[in-house]
Amino acid sequence: MAITRLGGANAITGTIPTSVAPGQGKVLQVVRNYVANAGSHVETSSSSLSASGITQSITPTASGNLILVDFNSAMADKDTSGAYGQGRMYIKIGSASYSQMSGASTYHIGYQQQNENKYSNITFGGSYTTTSTDTLIFQPYIQSSAGSFRLVHVNSSYHLTLTEVEQ
Repeated sequence: MAITRLGGANAITGTIPTSVAPGQGKVLQVVRNYVANAGSHVETSSSSLSASGITQSITPTASGNLILVDFNSAMADKDTSGAYGQGRMYIKIGSASYSQMSGASTYHIGYQQQNENKYSNITFGGSYTTTSTDTLIFQPYIQSSAGSFRLVHVNSSYHLTLTEVEQ
């Protein structure tokens, strides 16, 4: 589409590009699991990664879209000196089993040690490109090297937010 402005020293002429794909980058949906005041701990004493029980699902509108995954726990807790707790984000696609999202092999969600950063928050920010419109369920998995690791401390808040972006 040509544009023209007539008159004077500020005359403008040109063409509006038509090659820009409409809608790319548009937020299509946001779903959020937010707990403002946890009534109990979310914890594990397992030395292998185990499900936290904090989940959020989203059904993508199209294959090839981007899902932004954001998790934050305002206050975690590690109870054994010298021991550590950590987590990784997992995804379940349709009727498949949970599997680890790609990313850092060790410190995916966070790392906490009782005598270094006890009571710090634990966060994760990642993304997943959809391959179908099957429902996706995201869940942090956690583990402890000794004692218990609390991903969520009683009376603290947490959220798991999923945002679908058109690509």
